[in-house]
Amino acid sequence: MLSRLMTISRLRAVALVLLAAACLAPSQPASALDVEFTSRPVKREILALYDSRHEATPSDTRLHRLAEMPLNWLGFKLSYADVNAPLPALNDSGRFRAVVTWFVEPLQDPMRYAAWLDTVTGAGLRFVCLGDVAPPEPPGSEVFIARVLARLGLKPTDQFVSVTHNAKIAVFNASMVGFERPIDKALPEYRVMDTVSSIAKVHLSAEQPSEEGPIASVLVATSPAGGYAADGFTIFYDATADKARWTLNPFAFFKLSLGDERLPVPDVTTVSGRRMYFSHIDGDGWNNISEIEGYRDAQVTASEVILREVIAPYPDLPVSVGLIAGDTLPELGGMDAARQSAKALYALPQVEVASHSYSHPFDWKFFENYDRAAELQMIDKVAHKALSVIDGVRNFLYRVAGKSELAGTQNRYVAGSADLPRSYLKEPFELTTEVNKALQISQQLAPSGKKAAIYLWSGDTEPFEAAIKATRAAGVRNMNGGDSRLDAEFPSVFYVPPIARTVGAERQIYAGNSNENTYTNYWHGPFYGQLMLAETLKNTEQPRRLKPFNLYYHMYSGEKASSLAAIKYFVEQARTLPVIPVTASQYAAIADDFFAAEIQQVDATSWTISKRGAVQTVRFDDAADIDVDEIKSSGVLGATRHQGSLYVALDPVIEPAVVVIHAAADLQGRPFDAGHARLIESRWQLSSLVRTQCGFTLAAHGFGPGEMIWQTAPGQAFVVEISRSGQRLSTDTVTADSAGALQTRFNADAREPVEMTFTCHEPVP
Repeated sequence: MLSRLMTISRLRAVALVLLAAACLAPSQPASALDVEFTSRPVKREILALYDSRHEATPSDTRLHRLAEMPLNWLGFKLSYADVNAPLPALNDSGRFRAVVTWFVEPLQDPMRYAAWLDTVTGAGLRFVCLGDVAPPEPPGSEVFIARVLARLGLKPTDQFVSVTHNAKIAVFNASMVGFERPIDKALPEYRVMDTVSSIAKVHLSAEQPSEEGPIASVLVATSPAGGYAADGFTIFYDATADKARWTLNPFAFFKLSLGDERLPVPDVTTVSGRRMYFSHIDGDGWNNISEIEGYRDAQVTASEVILREVIAPYPDLPVSVGLIAGDTLPELGGMDAARQSAKALYALPQVEVASHSYSHPFDWKFFENYDRAAELQMIDKVAHKALSVIDGVRNFLYRVAGKSELAGTQNRYVAGSADLPRSYLKEPFELTTEVNKALQISQQLAPSGKKAAIYLWSGDTEPFEAAIKATRAAGVRNMNGGDSRLDAEFPSVFYVPPIARTVGAERQIYAGNSNENTYTNYWHGPFYGQLMLAETLKNTEQPRRLKPFNLYYHMYSGEKASSLAAIKYFVEQARTLPVIPVTASQYAAIADDFFAAEIQQVDATSWTISKRGAVQTVRFDDAADIDVDEIKSSGVLGATRHQGSLYVALDPVIEPAVVVIHAAADLQGRPFDAGHARLIESRWQLSSLVRTQCGFTLAAHGFGPGEMIWQTAPGQAFVVEISRSGQRLSTDTVTADSAGALQTRFNADAREPVEMTFTCHEPVP
């Protein structure tokens, strides 16, 4: 019957689509793919519900602190909504991929919420539940909750197992449970949950013996409609050590709960096939006198030490320097000499101009509803310490050297600690001054035409909404906070934050890694503590790349020999590791644009990536069986593999980019012609790729040598010319090896963009 209705070409088309489904979506049943594929947007937005009575703001929630990072890594972005406020209408809920909750405390109006949840999940919205559905589940809510869970293939009961010493694990999926800590033999108490449908894929269940026979209960399950993880089986908290670990594998759980389909993930860790490296410095301690031998006697400031030891010798490594404007203003309590060191720093081409505020707020919330009278009262209550004998001698030496005296010992308007809400208190707080004037002061100390690019949050790094909005209105990026750690002291991805923090309608971008403050017990020692960053860098690179390489510290690291040595260790690492150096503002732009990027699935094997801004990498996970088809794609430079994922490098000048994948086996035996060389990785950022009959041209810019690897025909040689504005800078001849890997290392200065031309040449003998 089918053969009578379809032509031979129609049958072939169906076969090709089914083959693509089998090859390119191995984890998804073929029946889940439409034979006649309709182009559709990839829904990346997830509605994250929280209870503001127990978790005051989105950044206080379990969802933000625990779940958002793995969800970001999978390509999703969270939109937070207070469950006590009006919830999205049914026609508005369609823009979300799912609703996710992590309720533990009783809700104020669980009936209203349960009814809403029943409505939206009945209309097809996925539901991902960690903890309880609608605590305390009052009488009358049972019917709603039963229907919601039935869509997951589950059935709640009114039975609870509170004494679990006889309970045994019945189903255990090791890829889903026991992620960072195994399940205890003595199970936490749990509610008995049955299955009512085979759509529920059970990953963890327990059986409790009883007189009527074993009582089975689902503890972790996923289905096409979402996922469920019982309270007590998500994380383990060790009260003795005050540390948490995941019991549940959040990456696997959320992936299956949100639809185990293959899709391109906008990636914020990688550019041109390499892990990003960026560095930024908060200006704290700018004017402190270094204690390091050779600098101490000459009364050299910490900022000058950092300039001489860590920045000037490394023109190949960009660094963003955040100046506290008050440090340069004697009228506030700063030092005029600080202006000269700032000028010297900003004059270096590898240094990006940044601000670390004007008056250096410690407690940003204090200034959201600022009260000058309250601040003055706080100043009056803080007793400044009397000068010790040694401080008096030091102040005399400072005056002899033309430097200011010790901050905080003489001036009541200069805070000596975080006991006051900011460092420089002489002037009333004013947001325009704190943001715009601070940026202007940094920029005035830079060479003409060099603009301030980023605002680095100070103190508790928890700015209020208007402050973040002010940085965007000023035309700069904003960043800091998060304090990412993943090491022996903080042994869980729980301590790796998401990309950003939602504050009202604004977004604060978190730093990639923590700074030396957390490694040195808040600068009490050991002062070499930042060497522990190596563990976090390793653990966020494998088994999955979670964060870029961010070297983040304060100017006061120039005070101690051991802290300086730790910083120098990592800048040397950045020179030798296969990274791509970028500015901090570029990372912040990429992080910002993660949330703006739009993905449209065109058919079973192709997607358009639009409105991506600075995001120039998309990632496919579990990608051993696929590869990018750069010939059929548009705006694709190439691709590289890392930890089982395929990182596809996009051309910034092509909008939108079209990414087409195919079975990796298709590449076997496929000849590479020179005009279709594909990028594997590069230390320089590349764009404007144009393929010629035998070769290609492109634009490039970056820091350090032009290290690149291209895939081309084995033994193929190219003459490579690098020029800028028509002036030739270098000419080299390079040859691919027997596997077709074309490796280059050009020493041209590409901090300003250059043009590169690869022209076929006879192989070099």
